[in-house]
Amino acid sequence: MSARDLISGEADVDSQDEDESFDEETGEVRRRSNGVKDMNGHLEDSSEEDDDDDDEEAAAAVRKDFIVEDDEEPEERERRRRERKKRRREEREEEEAGLDEEDLDLIGEANPNFERQAPSQPKLKRLKRGHKEDRDVHRSRGIEDIFASDEEDETAFRNQRQSHRVDPRNLQDEFDDFIEDDFDDRDGAPDDDDADVARPAVRTYTGIKDAAGLDEAALEDMKEAFGEGDEYDWALSIQNQEDERDGVLDPDDPEAIAKGLELKDVFEPSQLAEKLLTDEDHEIRAADVPERYQLARAPYKDLVLTSEQFKEEGIWISDFLWLRKKIKPTLKEPFRKAVAKVLEFMVANEYEVPFIFQHRKDYLIHQEKVPVTPDPNDPGASDFVINAEKLLDQEDLWRIFDLDLKFRALIDKRNALSETYRKLQEITDFNDKVFETMLPAAVTMEELQDVQDYLHFQHASKLADLAALNASTAPNGTHRRPGSGRALFDRIRNSNVYRLVQSFGITADAFAQNALKEGRRRYTEDPASHPEDLADQEDIMDPPEFSTGTQCLKAAKAMFAEEIALSPKMRKVMRVAFYQDGVIDCFRTEKGLRRIDEHHPYYSFKYLRNQHLTEFSDQPDLFLRMIRAEEEGLIEIKVRMQNEESFKKRLYTEIESDNYSEVAEAWNRERREVLNMALLKLDRMMARGVKENLKNECEDQVAKRCREEFGRRLDQAPYKPKGMILGTVPRVLAISNGAGSFGRDAICWAWVEEDGRVLENGKFTDFFLGDPDRGQEDSEDVKSFVKLVERRKPDVIGVSGFSADTRKLYKLLDDIIERKDLRGPTYEDDDSNDRSDKLDLVIVNDEVARLYQTSERARLEHPGFAPLTNYCVGLAKYLQSPIKEYAALGNDVTSITLDPAQAY
Repeated sequence: MSARDLISGEADVDSQDEDESFDEETGEVRRRSNGVKDMNGHLEDSSEEDDDDDDEEAAAAVRKDFIVEDDEEPEERERRRRERKKRRREEREEEEAGLDEEDLDLIGEANPNFERQAPSQPKLKRLKRGHKEDRDVHRSRGIEDIFASDEEDETAFRNQRQSHRVDPRNLQDEFDDFIEDDFDDRDGAPDDDDADVARPAVRTYTGIKDAAGLDEAALEDMKEAFGEGDEYDWALSIQNQEDERDGVLDPDDPEAIAKGLELKDVFEPSQLAEKLLTDEDHEIRAADVPERYQLARAPYKDLVLTSEQFKEEGIWISDFLWLRKKIKPTLKEPFRKAVAKVLEFMVANEYEVPFIFQHRKDYLIHQEKVPVTPDPNDPGASDFVINAEKLLDQEDLWRIFDLDLKFRALIDKRNALSETYRKLQEITDFNDKVFETMLPAAVTMEELQDVQDYLHFQHASKLADLAALNASTAPNGTHRRPGSGRALFDRIRNSNVYRLVQSFGITADAFAQNALKEGRRRYTEDPASHPEDLADQEDIMDPPEFSTGTQCLKAAKAMFAEEIALSPKMRKVMRVAFYQDGVIDCFRTEKGLRRIDEHHPYYSFKYLRNQHLTEFSDQPDLFLRMIRAEEEGLIEIKVRMQNEESFKKRLYTEIESDNYSEVAEAWNRERREVLNMALLKLDRMMARGVKENLKNECEDQVAKRCREEFGRRLDQAPYKPKGMILGTVPRVLAISNGAGSFGRDAICWAWVEEDGRVLENGKFTDFFLGDPDRGQEDSEDVKSFVKLVERRKPDVIGVSGFSADTRKLYKLLDDIIERKDLRGPTYEDDDSNDRSDKLDLVIVNDEVARLYQTSERARLEHPGFAPLTNYCVGLAKYLQSPIKEYAALGNDVTSITLDPAQAY
């Protein structure tokens, strides 16, 4: 006995002369005779039905006045209605009992010998007809077609599934079968032609609706929000083509590239950057280096430090840190070794600062044996004691990390200058002793910039030739024209006027060496002629530009002053003098005179004078506010040397000659004038550099204070419920009146479970305690609050708000807890006895909740909550885990005020 014997694959055959067809779509019974197939396989009625004149008149009456005069007896009509209902019920039971196409397929898969016979359509008694004659009958796929193409399989499966569902045209009313029509099977049934000309119903996503339980309106909203889902069909099509090609290049197509579709080809760069899916993000994930190091060292990733440079870095960083450390001078060498070891951990081992501080503490501490006087009462006592000195703390480690980046930038620029100097030597045979001396001695970016400015000033023409050579050899190279000022000094250097510059008797480098007190003193030599007489000589003048002695002398003084101003050693002298004796003065502008009054925040430094630079180290916020006021145009900050006149007199002695004669005096006047011109340029340059460096130093100080304060806020444990082990997440009831007035505005609350789910929330509008002495009862909201606490048993109640009325709410809640004797959950004490304490009530730090209440995260997590309810949720989650809430802020963490000076 096979499975085929258990299946009846054919419908009952009725008389061919008169065949009934039950339309499942419209629920009507159609009579037809002598059915034949058309070319598409549909049944076509070959005869016309004769309608009675009475029926036509009745139908016309229905269409016209919606009133039919029916002569039928009510008993006859009721009998036909019962027969019709019975027939429909039997048809539904038969359809449910029969095997559908999927069941037949499953039976065929289980029994390979099973063969299905497609029933011939003329034998079917009931047919499911399509819309008019243009609708094809869906043919089910047999077992032999299971390996058909994917498109055919999808189409067949979709059509097969839809054939067993409610027709989409009838989705508008799923209770059509619930109401019975009073029309007769023959006389009152809707005509086929009426159904044919009826407007086809809108197609809906029946499968999605059935799966998600959404109605048509919800589906339309979903489509408007998320689209039709075909936005990336073009990308999937390309990917399918790549998969079919299987990465094989076409030998006849040299431009063919065997690579798959990448994300950057489909999505916008901003979307990839937001999701950390750019090529740089992939490189960061692939490299076994901390992300912090990769991002910070990205500008210098091609820089490789030599062993000598690595040793130099250790000394360079230790010298910078040593000035700030208050350690005994005898520990300078151990301090350098500790810095060098930390650098090795960061650079060679790529350890991060927290790991070094927590797990390499032995290298941050210096131990030494200190001999002690033997104790005669204790012969076995040791002859020495061990003293441990902490050399580096965590703040020093972060400072080392920052200085490592600065040193890399210093080495990178130094290498670039060395390469430029080497190329200059290749095209022209020359040596510059000043450059070769000052380049290795430069230990700051400012000093390195001084060396670069000196090179570009002294050898501007050679650098122009080098740039032109590089532009000619490079493809599409461009030549940068030198500035007009540099061109003027080049003409002076290459003309006879430069002989007058040499007549000043001392070079700019020699004068700077005297001012720096470096090496042996260089003396100034006086020419035999007067300055004006020497300038009028024919061998000095260089017409047409320098055709008179006055022009030659003016050009010579400008050239000599420029050489002094661009001397690296002279700049070093001025920089040291400014940092030692520099003071700051504030001068209010016309705008500041009108706006800065006694109540203005800038009034404290409106008339500030003679403020030494070192005084700003203890109050960095003061200088940052001064910078902000200058940017707003209210004041002007001037940096000057405190004893400028005495400093000038000291420099005069270094450039003047020691001779006593009229000629010597005349030349000394010219030298002093040249020095004043150079000092004027150096003063502006040094003032600008000092202000910038002081601003950076003050910002570093403020950043340090913010980092320390933020570390203290992060270094706190969640609220610990009483009687629970450390790490137990509390159940929190958070309540707040926001910025509203207590007693008038609503009070919102939220109940948050241990897992962070918000199970309940609500608001109290009438929240006050009654007075038993006066017979006044508690408000309904107070009773609801008490029931809520007794039902939920919170571990703690968190309160916060935006106004002083929050203190009133706290006092009221404390009175309610005291009067109603509200207690927390029961726990076991040390004696294994059950006990419960009074319910805890705390005021919560709300800086995170303030940002959370209107954030995108709150909108996604709780779309239906009011902002004040989200504020309560933020309070509760902060009590559960402060560090998680700070981390969830993302970039919004910069909105938290950690120090008053961070606003500047």
